[in-house]
Amino acid sequence: MSAVSLEPVLTSLIASIPTSPVHEEQLKQLVKKTLDDAKRISSPENRKNQWEYLLRNEVLNLAATEGQALKNEETRYYDQLRDMLDLVLKFTELDACEQSFPFTVLQDLLEAQTIASCSHTFTWIETRASRLTEGMVPGKGKALVLLRTLNDLLRRLSKMGTMTIFCGRILTFLSGVFPLGERSGVNLRGEYGPLWEGVTMEAKEESSSAGADQAKVEDSNGDMKMQVDSKDPKKDDKAAEQKMDFYNTFWSLQRPFSRPPLFANPATFPDFKEAVTKVLPVIKEASAKERLMMGSKAVGASNGSLKRKREPLESAEDAVEEYFFAKFLTSPELIDLEIADTHFRRQFLFQLLILLSHLLNYTKAAKAAWQTTRNRSLQMDFVLSDTDAQWVQETFTKAMEELRQTTPNGRAFADTAAVILERDRNWIRWKNDMCPPFDKAPWSVEIEEEEEVDGEKQKKRKVGLEEATREARQKMREPPEDWQWKFGSEALTEIWEMGYRDLHDLQRPFHPGDIQDFAKKIQLEDRRIEMRTKQLRQQQERREAFKMAAAAKAAEAEAAEMESKATTTNLEPPTDTISAQNVSSPLHPSLPAKPVSSSLPQEPPSVGTPASTVGPSAAPVTSTPTPRPATPMSAPLPPDDQIKKAEESKERWSWLALRTAREQYLSHFGKVGTGDVPALVQEIEREKEKEAKETKASESPSGSSPSKSPGPETLKVDVEGDIKMEAT
Repeated sequence: MSAVSLEPVLTSLIASIPTSPVHEEQLKQLVKKTLDDAKRISSPENRKNQWEYLLRNEVLNLAATEGQALKNEETRYYDQLRDMLDLVLKFTELDACEQSFPFTVLQDLLEAQTIASCSHTFTWIETRASRLTEGMVPGKGKALVLLRTLNDLLRRLSKMGTMTIFCGRILTFLSGVFPLGERSGVNLRGEYGPLWEGVTMEAKEESSSAGADQAKVEDSNGDMKMQVDSKDPKKDDKAAEQKMDFYNTFWSLQRPFSRPPLFANPATFPDFKEAVTKVLPVIKEASAKERLMMGSKAVGASNGSLKRKREPLESAEDAVEEYFFAKFLTSPELIDLEIADTHFRRQFLFQLLILLSHLLNYTKAAKAAWQTTRNRSLQMDFVLSDTDAQWVQETFTKAMEELRQTTPNGRAFADTAAVILERDRNWIRWKNDMCPPFDKAPWSVEIEEEEEVDGEKQKKRKVGLEEATREARQKMREPPEDWQWKFGSEALTEIWEMGYRDLHDLQRPFHPGDIQDFAKKIQLEDRRIEMRTKQLRQQQERREAFKMAAAAKAAEAEAAEMESKATTTNLEPPTDTISAQNVSSPLHPSLPAKPVSSSLPQEPPSVGTPASTVGPSAAPVTSTPTPRPATPMSAPLPPDDQIKKAEESKERWSWLALRTAREQYLSHFGKVGTGDVPALVQEIEREKEKEAKETKASESPSGSSPSKSPGPETLKVDVEGDIKMEAT
């Protein structure tokens, strides 16, 4: 059955499409209804081919009316074209046409349209990119048709003027659709563009202007004389020769610019080096002259000069909009004007920077890093010597600085050029490595977990970031534990528990010569030891409580198990088993046997009572053991570094106190224990109080001073006081 049977159905569908914009869901329902109707009038074997033929014919017939339709200002040509393309795409999405059919239609349409209409069609491609590229595999199928279509469109576009923006849109679209490492956009063979044909300026072209302007004049005597103008012919010849030499040298650089493999010829690099050395000073002089003219604008206006001066651009945006990449004009008469043009000089300097950056890849060290047997097409039988490499690097720096000095916006242009060259070096390095994939795989980690894969058990499997961090994220959601430090931090809590209540307590001065200060240091260490011991006791109590709870739980489980066994067998547990349970402690093996009683607990035997005197009634066996309360305070504490350090500090302060007091209070050492500094301080304070009382008692009520002559009674009192003090 031919496609003629489906043509009325498609015509009816196109007529039923509402005015733009058409909703996607509405168009989908219309196409579905049309496909259902077509099932009754066409065979399924060639139905796709019939739809493709009719849809392509409708699109191309509409494109044929482009010229006539665009003459009307109120035309709906582009709206109708977008509706037809949406219709083609919807037929493809509903599997009524092949997946590559929209791209073949676009290929034929873009070839038949003008550049302006191609821009509108490409806008539709950009808006439908997600639907067009769904399920597209790079390098096969519809991806190849899309790449071929857009490359053909790029060849039609001009590389200058307003078409540059359109070219950028197409390249941006391709870079977004295809992977970044797609090799179809890479020049793997290292092919270069067309070779520069070259231009030369011959001496005969300047002979008419370089010679002196002579005219034959007949005088009154009829003699013929030669009249010469005021210019020196030798100077004109020299200037013409210099201009010709610069012209030929300047344009000769385009040959190595366009074909870097020419450097494999040994004579190419010396000629290139000599040409660059001649051209760069001329470029620098033109830039300096231009800066001078722009800088003298204000001075000329103040002097009343009416000479016209070149005005700089308003802003960077104006510079971008007015920049134009023109094709080189090689006429000898234009060389001076081109050198005076900022854009022309920038174009040349940028070309020079690109070539110099490329030559730096051919030093001995750089070439050895990327040269392999796989990329022979990119290699060149050329190596820069150390001297030549140094010259290339210096020239690169000079050219970049000269590019930065050009006006206007030279700094911004130079920074942009530096970024472009850096990216180009990275791109070349990746291409020289034969374009290895640089897409990183998602983060994963291996965990040990048995999993059956294809009938085989595997202990390790890879999990993603979400699954690997699930437990950690759940733990982060839990409420935090109570803060263990009551007063904010460990140091503040320690200071408070040691008795400090005010800032003045922390500012008490320490005098090494006073024994009372050493006593305060010793008290401080005692408080630290006491506080640390308290903490260790609390930790020990918690551990003992945990052990008791675990033992009780285990005993309950064992008792429940035995009871279930006894219930199952209808037998009572043996008496010896019960006795063993009562005698042994379920709490800890090191604890003594627990006393048990059938009725009331009896008092334990006295300390002096022997074990044999305790009768059977003292500890009758019962079925329910009564646990003894744990006494963790009696258990020894484990060694602790903090307590040990405090003990050492305390001993050190004690010896320092005794050494300080031995000269003045040596008589009191025998009254106190060894190293008992607090007792020594008490004796010293008691002695001071006694001396104060004696001094007060010896003073007369009238205020007269006591007699200083030591009588017998005074001596007796002193002796008795000494004896009494020693007796004390």
